[in-house]
Amino acid sequence: MKTLLALAFTALAALPPGAHAAGQDIYKSWLPDGSVTYAAQPEPNATRVERIDVKTLSPEQRRAAQQLLLMDKASIRKGYAILHKKWQAVDDEITRAQKALARAEKALRKGRTPLPGERRGLAGGGSRLDASYFARIRRLESAVKAARQRLDKAYEARNNLRG
Repeated sequence: MKTLLALAFTALAALPPGAHAAGQDIYKSWLPDGSVTYAAQPEPNATRVERIDVKTLSPEQRRAAQQLLLMDKASIRKGYAILHKKWQAVDDEITRAQKALARAEKALRKGRTPLPGERRGLAGGGSRLDASYFARIRRLESAVKAARQRLDKAYEARNNLRG
């Protein structure tokens, strides 16, 4: 009985305002995919249909249903607000991580050009790059790797929100 009342209360929310007061019936329809719908008309492709007479609810049950609906709507709004904030935070982190990766890649491209003092002259002429150049390149490559990992982590967080 409690389940039926809960279902009837849910169905009341789907009706246009005032429809339940006029004694309109609600139809519970079982669809071929196993889902259940509640509507003012039975679903045409339903495998089973049950009519729920809204007039069978007592005034106390109707008041309780309205209170439950109000509480449910507030809960849904609160849940949506929390989820929206999470999505916004993840999207912001993705944007920041993308920008950080672009900066790190640009720094690596520019850093490939040797700086003054990073070449050593050879006795026979010419020059070679010294260890400071290669250490700087390793630092720049490490920054790119860290930025990619940050972006991957942000994408993973977004994917986890999708469920």
